[in-house]
Amino acid sequence: MIENKQALTDEELAQYGTDEEIERRLHRLVKVDRRVVSRKETIGYMLFDGSTGFNIDGQKELFVDSILNVGLNKQSFFNVFAGIWDVVDDLIIGGLIEKTRTRWGKFVPYIFISGLPLAVVTAVYWLLPVILPNSAIANSDSIPKFLAYMLLEMLMEAISNFKTVATAGYLSTITPYPSDRRRLLAVTKYCNLFYSGLPNTIIEFMLDFITNGIIKTTEKRSSEQMIKLSLVILGPATALVAGLVATWYGTIAKERVHQSVETPKVIDSLKLVFTHKPLLMYMISNAMSSFGTGISTNNYYRWVLFMTTFETIAGIPSVAFQPIGYTKYNSLASRYSTRTLYMASHAIPKACYIPIFFYGLIFKDREGNAFFTKRGPMIPVTAIWECIYAAFSGVTNISNDEIRNECNDYIEWKTGTRNEAMLSVASTIICKIPSRLNSILNPLIKKWIGYDQTAYPQLRPQPPKAQKWIFAMSTLFPAVLSALSILPMFGYRIDKDTRDRMYRELNERRAAKAELMSATEAE
Repeated sequence: MIENKQALTDEELAQYGTDEEIERRLHRLVKVDRRVVSRKETIGYMLFDGSTGFNIDGQKELFVDSILNVGLNKQSFFNVFAGIWDVVDDLIIGGLIEKTRTRWGKFVPYIFISGLPLAVVTAVYWLLPVILPNSAIANSDSIPKFLAYMLLEMLMEAISNFKTVATAGYLSTITPYPSDRRRLLAVTKYCNLFYSGLPNTIIEFMLDFITNGIIKTTEKRSSEQMIKLSLVILGPATALVAGLVATWYGTIAKERVHQSVETPKVIDSLKLVFTHKPLLMYMISNAMSSFGTGISTNNYYRWVLFMTTFETIAGIPSVAFQPIGYTKYNSLASRYSTRTLYMASHAIPKACYIPIFFYGLIFKDREGNAFFTKRGPMIPVTAIWECIYAAFSGVTNISNDEIRNECNDYIEWKTGTRNEAMLSVASTIICKIPSRLNSILNPLIKKWIGYDQTAYPQLRPQPPKAQKWIFAMSTLFPAVLSALSILPMFGYRIDKDTRDRMYRELNERRAAKAELMSATEAE
């Protein structure tokens, strides 16, 4: 009599097992809603995912423009060089990760080893205003300062790419069951609304306290000096916390979707992008959504309204709407395709920027000032928009990851191999081309609209022409570009029935592959 029937192959179980045992094995192979990620791993992934945003990177533009004082022309020049470097190091890193096979998996080792080095380099970056002499900081054309800025930016980019590519690939291997992954993403993304954004919220309140006179300036300490002090303290501190969390998570992370025994060729992985239409359509859509001016609503709140926390204050009512998308995503996914959820959640909130733009530009107060220049008139419309955005945010955040995972699984379904690293790199490169173009043009656009990079820390308003363009580029432009970016997704041909069939068949294949991998490791 065979005691351990769980360890039998399908053929042996068919020969020796009872009808009930065979039915249980078949159910396990085709079931697409099992839960295998433990509570400890869920909490760990939540902290790790949150550590990616546990920083004050939202203030980098302020830091580079007004504290480090790097000239706009030099920023544009560097971004040309950085764009080339970005593509080159992406390909090298993606190829290296794609060929990795270890006892801990393909991606986990890179999550573990990238955390602390990235933290150290980032901390030094934020400390540049303290490390460099005052004469270099005061001179926007200082070459030693510019070289130090370039070197640290490039190092952060390279190390961050190891972590980013590994994390994107790892998420598609943490569990083979889509509903389990959706549950993990829902819990993680919702909790990180509060944990991940905490440092940025703290620094935004500190900046508002300084620029609005709640924290008083003195003869010895100007507003510019206090802003600098806030950034050079909180920047390194958050970087080190994030690095420690990433390193710790690397010790408990598990990959449950087995890779091919043979490592794929890099060139073959890149070809997959152009030979599988769903992935190509998603990448084109993602690339189109990356176009923009680089001027966001946060810039508008800071530069025009002098209130960096404006979005936080106006968004207080939206807290009641935030759980909707996260708690309902799995039920929505059981009724609709991932494509439908992705398109709706990206297009609808951004479309609501259009009435906000015309409201702020057309209506004026009694003194003849356009509403967009005043906090009071803009609070109610911003609050309404925040509620709409919050209701969709869970669907947006989860579908962003899910559609990428679905593309990876689709390639495995069609070809039998997994190529997460190079597919992630290919997607990233396609998106980075417009993003890098934005970063090259952004300083030039600022010069064209008359933006004054010293105005904010010195508590001076931007010129009227610059204010209008800042408002338009942070509302109307994103709405139009978002509508255009979802058009390629009509060519994404994975409907709900196809998706469900794909995962049933994949689970059967993965069970067989797991047995092959176990046999290979034993040999």
